[in-house]
Amino acid sequence: MIALEHRTPLYLPALHKFEEDGISYVVDPETPNWIAVDREGGGLLDLISRSNGELTVGALVARHAERGRLEAGKAWVHVHDFLTALGRAGMLAHQPITPERYPGRAQLSAPQGLRELWIQINNACNLSCTHCLVSSGPGKDRGLPLDRLERIVSRSSQLGLERLYLTGGEPFVRKDIFDLIHRATDRHDLEVIILTNATVFQGAIEAGLNTLDRSRVRFQVSVDGARAETNDRIRGRGTFAKALDGARLLADLGFHVSLSTVVAQQNLEELPDLPRIVKAVGAKSQHLMWAHKRGRAAASRNGLFPETARLLAAVMQTIQAAEDAGVALDNVEVVKRRVNGVPGVKYDLGNGGWDSLGVYVDGKVYPTAALVNEPRLLCGDAVGDDLGRILASSAVIQRLRQASLAHKRSLRDDPFRFFTGGGDWEHAWWAWGDPLGEDPYYPIAVSLVRHVMTKLGREKLERANRRSGYDAPLVLHAMGEGAIACGTADGAAAEQPVLTLHSNCVLSFDVDKPRAKVREFYGEAAEQPQTELCCPARYDESAVAHIPQEVLDRFYGCGSPMASAGIQPGETVVDLGSGAGIDVFIAAKLVGPTGNAIGIDMTERMLAIARDNQPKVAAALGYDVVEFRRGFLEEIPVASKSVDLVTSNCVVNLSPDKPRVFEEIWRVLKDHGRVVICDIVSEHEVPPHLKVDPRLWGECLVGALTQEEFLARLERAGFYGLTILSRTHWKDVERYPFYSVTVSGYKFEKTSGCVYEGHRAVYLGPGKAFVDEEGHLFPRNEPYEVCTDTVAKLSRPPYQHAFAILEPGEEAVSYACCGPDGACC
Repeated sequence: MIALEHRTPLYLPALHKFEEDGISYVVDPETPNWIAVDREGGGLLDLISRSNGELTVGALVARHAERGRLEAGKAWVHVHDFLTALGRAGMLAHQPITPERYPGRAQLSAPQGLRELWIQINNACNLSCTHCLVSSGPGKDRGLPLDRLERIVSRSSQLGLERLYLTGGEPFVRKDIFDLIHRATDRHDLEVIILTNATVFQGAIEAGLNTLDRSRVRFQVSVDGARAETNDRIRGRGTFAKALDGARLLADLGFHVSLSTVVAQQNLEELPDLPRIVKAVGAKSQHLMWAHKRGRAAASRNGLFPETARLLAAVMQTIQAAEDAGVALDNVEVVKRRVNGVPGVKYDLGNGGWDSLGVYVDGKVYPTAALVNEPRLLCGDAVGDDLGRILASSAVIQRLRQASLAHKRSLRDDPFRFFTGGGDWEHAWWAWGDPLGEDPYYPIAVSLVRHVMTKLGREKLERANRRSGYDAPLVLHAMGEGAIACGTADGAAAEQPVLTLHSNCVLSFDVDKPRAKVREFYGEAAEQPQTELCCPARYDESAVAHIPQEVLDRFYGCGSPMASAGIQPGETVVDLGSGAGIDVFIAAKLVGPTGNAIGIDMTERMLAIARDNQPKVAAALGYDVVEFRRGFLEEIPVASKSVDLVTSNCVVNLSPDKPRVFEEIWRVLKDHGRVVICDIVSEHEVPPHLKVDPRLWGECLVGALTQEEFLARLERAGFYGLTILSRTHWKDVERYPFYSVTVSGYKFEKTSGCVYEGHRAVYLGPGKAFVDEEGHLFPRNEPYEVCTDTVAKLSRPPYQHAFAILEPGEEAVSYACCGPDGACC
């Protein structure tokens, strides 16, 4: 963050800008980084970019005040908050920005072992699909013996394998398929993803499916049309109904299932109908695949290659249909992770030959599953040679690792190239015989990047809260907001400056992993108390005397929000991330028999402990006003404007979307309701390699915002009167200091639309002047005309003791400088 002093010069990186629906999307192509700003923010950016460093903070305040006819205080608030957000997003400097030349991925990064392995375990299949990549069918090669496959998997595991993909042919025509899966999951602790047509799940196969580990085995089921006649022309008579029955069976058995569709001329018009089918069979997601020009698909008469413009139009319609149906579209989810990932991380070509390999049915090794049996890309033989030696010495692999976007001239001026990764090099290979050739589907890659950016921008604009009176120009979205990669594959390499694209054959099975990691972490903490978690605060014994020891032993907070909240009898209090219930039970005592105390948590095991102890607390108090609800911080299961006080104790930092949490708190509070949050903040931005540590995330540390951003997010959500009630050092992690803070604030919503009736406000001190959240500047002891909304705000906590309000026509007012405790000077 740069110091925003009056004479600080302002510089931006070289930017690419596009506009849509009144929102400016500003891309720094070389970093890469991007932001979305509202119309007013776009105007400020234009002023800075045209000045070429000749504009200072003070000059920008003056220009903004002049252009908008704003008072000095309001102009300063606008510019200060906007520039602070720009700096936080990495888009502002006090000296010229000169990007370093990108030398290529091999010069900046290195493969982290062998993370993925694709094995074509057979070429035999019960079907003969018209687009089959490897021309599988009945009677074809049955694949390597089980013991040889086991040796390949075992060696891959020693090389760091995380995820094993089994494909064919049809994997389930092998009688030993379940032995192979169990060895991978049970012996080698691998995640296994199986690509199947799901049409043979009867009898012994159905029974075998029921023996598999639901947390480790996942399925991608092929369905190539939304109607039987379309699918069956491609895959064979009767396959549509059988595939859907198979997918439904897998979902009913509790497996994660994705439906995949190879896009063709024949099914193009039906793509938007697919999400409805996904939902009907209980699958989690839909995956669209672009056909490779090889195998049976290479025959043009198959009609597998629609014009790009028509294909793109159908894809965009499918995206909307998936959103309407509440179904994840893998193609979009994986782009979200890139576009909204860590700023500065470049995506450069695919992971094939980098940290992923494909093994063909005969044991020969190739860079990817889509390129098996391509003689020019043969890397070695997994049967007769060691996989580790192949990785280290194959000339093909070494050439591919040296290939890079740095050498792809056709995309040198493309501002989106490090978000797209340059497209799919497998498609480029089959089109041109060159991994640096043009991906024929590249326009789709760019369109998906722009779609994700514009969707995030629109969502943030729709969520922007102007009802509180806060009207500063906004950085609506900055790259990385609301995204974590806690323990995911991408997260494991988050400190790498360059990452690679995943194969288009399977894209995303990690959508819920971050939240699942937190659930798992605190589920374990519910079963076995862990006193080292976060920074347990000590409550006064009189406040917790009515609470069972089982609850006290599972207190993982970092402060005492209830002690700071001034709770009154009869109030309704909501505690977020209530865990075993300690703060809810404290609130129950304070609100009395006429109040309500509600706890919200997403972890069933914590909720079970809280509910088990609720009758004991009720017996001790003589009444029961407690309720526990399962829910998420980002979607609080409480009615709007129904709560007097919202508290949380070291849980906001666990959320991947903290702005949404603050917006939800604002929604559920009554007008002038209050929030008291105890949480962990960092002194400096937490580096990526710490952010992806699931243990540190669960310990409330690396999900922390800086204190400045924490307060800014609350203010932007519509809270006023923000006060830091306490701040204590908690611990340092790798020399990064973390603090426990308690912050309070109040909800304010404009109701009368700035109606002036002659009211004036007099600031009483102690400062020479006061600037509120809207930019009103109140000199001490000078009457200042205010609207009725501002009167309502200044007449209530925490401002009522700092202001005197003159009624219309009143020339003077009597007042005393009394403090909140009633003592007067």
